[in-house]
Amino acid sequence: MIGKAIRGWDGQRLVRYLFSKGKYNEHTNPTVIAAWQSDPGALQPVWIGPGDCDFAPGEIGKLAEHVTALSDAIGLPTEQPEPGQPGYTKHGYIWHLPVAIGVEDGELDHQTWRRIAEDMLHETGIAKSGDAGACRWIAVHHGKSLDGNDHIHIAAVLVRADTGKRFYPDNDWKAVRRVARRWEQALGLRLTAINDPLAVPTPTRGEREKAERRRAAGDEGMLRATPGAAARIQLRQLITESAAVATSSEEFVARLRDAGMLIDFKYDTAGQIKGWAVAAPGDVSAKTGAPIFFAPSRHLGADMSWPRVTARWSTAPSGRSGAARAAAAAETAREPHTVLADSAARVRSVTTSLRDRRSDVAVVARELQDVISSWAAVADGAARQGPLSRAGWAYDRAARLPRGLTAVPAGKLAAELREVSRELAALRMLSGRGLQRDPSLQLALAVAELLLEIAAWHQQNQRITAARSAREAAGLVHAHGHAAGAVPGRLPSRPAPAGTGHTPTPTPSHGPAALPGEGRRELPVARGGRALPSGPTRKEHRR
Repeated sequence: MIGKAIRGWDGQRLVRYLFSKGKYNEHTNPTVIAAWQSDPGALQPVWIGPGDCDFAPGEIGKLAEHVTALSDAIGLPTEQPEPGQPGYTKHGYIWHLPVAIGVEDGELDHQTWRRIAEDMLHETGIAKSGDAGACRWIAVHHGKSLDGNDHIHIAAVLVRADTGKRFYPDNDWKAVRRVARRWEQALGLRLTAINDPLAVPTPTRGEREKAERRRAAGDEGMLRATPGAAARIQLRQLITESAAVATSSEEFVARLRDAGMLIDFKYDTAGQIKGWAVAAPGDVSAKTGAPIFFAPSRHLGADMSWPRVTARWSTAPSGRSGAARAAAAAETAREPHTVLADSAARVRSVTTSLRDRRSDVAVVARELQDVISSWAAVADGAARQGPLSRAGWAYDRAARLPRGLTAVPAGKLAAELREVSRELAALRMLSGRGLQRDPSLQLALAVAELLLEIAAWHQQNQRITAARSAREAAGLVHAHGHAAGAVPGRLPSRPAPAGTGHTPTPTPSHGPAALPGEGRRELPVARGGRALPSGPTRKEHRR
């Protein structure tokens, strides 16, 4: 369940939007399911036609005036004043909260959505249960979005009815997340991340639609990236893999340019690189035809800044001596199956050591991404939809460090994985057949076991999305093992996180949400124990 509070100034415009067809005709059957007063059905605009938004003339305006009566009475502006003008504040007094559940969770009935809305408004303090002087608000159900998500919109005017003064909710985004998690657990919905500070920017609707048009025209974007994905996703994937395979910043840049990526460097007065921007081939502005450049640290993720990406080449990693690494590289060129077997043994050793050194899990998780990316580059080759490539993309969320990779990670375990990554990248190509089959299987099982260990650590620390990503990657790595040779049995069992004393079980994926009372746990009780009358139906308001 995802909810994001938006602040604005024009309440009547928001109400009209909620009862319109929407920007992309995505609003279906707009229905008032809850409100500040006890009878939301009395606020529902009357339908006069067959269309979802065929309301009687003046109905929407009447509702909008009713909702914003308090702010209109005290003369609050409908546009943000300039700094220094009377009434200026950074955030507006119109509080808009879209709340959606995942496609896989199906649909919720109006009564359940009403209880969710009331719980969120109580938790934020905007409209506590039993508070007759609280702010005015409505909740509007729109049905499924273009992406198939059942959702509602909550619109509140942050002016208290008893004092006529503005109300300022404190940490409302945290309150919304607490309520969302409570209802996810009660209804068995897919658990979503709680205010993820490591999340990367996601493509806009326009970027996704452009990628879909290009794919329909036969252009799936850059090789070694998700076919048909938005430009910023492909850029992040290619940068991640190229950095894992390259041995220097010069080789890294050469690999990106060979893949068709456009790069624009920014230099300081001393001639040193201080920043960079990247663009995907063919991703141009419709107006000017110029390439669309992304600033990696701002548009692709904080860990994509030039200093953080190139930190891995700043110093030599600890571990084997230079002579030992040179000897290993020579051996790599002659005996790929030996390198695979050695890599499997070293990954298993890291997994065993990690169970006693939980403080190293974060950097090990980060270095494991380079191992998977290097392995995918030489095993999948041009087959960008190979299991290892998809494993690297799926694992991305679980590999992020709180502050990115700012230096070569210290510690023996991280150094071991870094050497594994470099030796795999030096192979250049793997067939997975003949002498390579058994060691490929061994490496797949070893990496899958380490991925599940990392997933258990994320789960123990309540990073649900990261744990899910690591488990998905483990399944894909295991699928590569199936492709390399017969893999009997199942994934290796996941060991218990340190200190738990038991073996955790995988979190099941939830199917479509059942209605309340159909095999689910009891729903959270709305604060204050208010009776919840049935929500209005569309039929009741039609003429």
